[in-house]
Amino acid sequence: MQRVLFNIERIVKPSREEQSAFEQIIQHRVLAANELYVRAGDRCPTIAFIEKGCGRLFYEIDGWEVSKEFLFENSLLGSFVGFFTQKPSHVHVATLEETHILEMRYEDVMQLCRAYPVWQRFATVLVQDQLMRVERREASLLKDSPEDRYRRLLEEHPKVLNRIPAEYVASYLGVTPETLNRYRAGIGV
Repeated sequence: MQRVLFNIERIVKPSREEQSAFEQIIQHRVLAANELYVRAGDRCPTIAFIEKGCGRLFYEIDGWEVSKEFLFENSLLGSFVGFFTQKPSHVHVATLEETHILEMRYEDVMQLCRAYPVWQRFATVLVQDQLMRVERREASLLKDSPEDRYRRLLEEHPKVLNRIPAEYVASYLGVTPETLNRYRAGIGV
């Protein structure tokens, strides 16, 4: 939990009381590799910080899984829309390796934000960050070639290629696994 708290303190500065209130709503949990955390169509009653491990958000389209996002240590695991609206999620969320999480229930998060303005500010920053990431991803899908998206992925998130199976990376880039292999061979990765 210390690593997550360290990163939170880089964004907001909770007092000892505010930090203690946050720690009280956290439940430690370990998810197995390839465990489904949120199923599309289900409500998302919890959201969690990843302490160790990684996950993936994906859609099922005509029998194919299309990766939307990969999540690593200190990221939030869950469906933002499903969690904050408490309506059915549009996305599946699954782990890719054994994943240690700090899980929070919706009711507890809302109560924490009502009781402590610092946590409301923190939630606002998280939502703003998510919106910026979604907009950047959408712009890249519309404007950039798949090869440019691959090069940017290498530059910005090199661990993706080491920790994420190639077929998931290919679906994230919008290419076939064979095309991804050609990119990798051409760039030497």
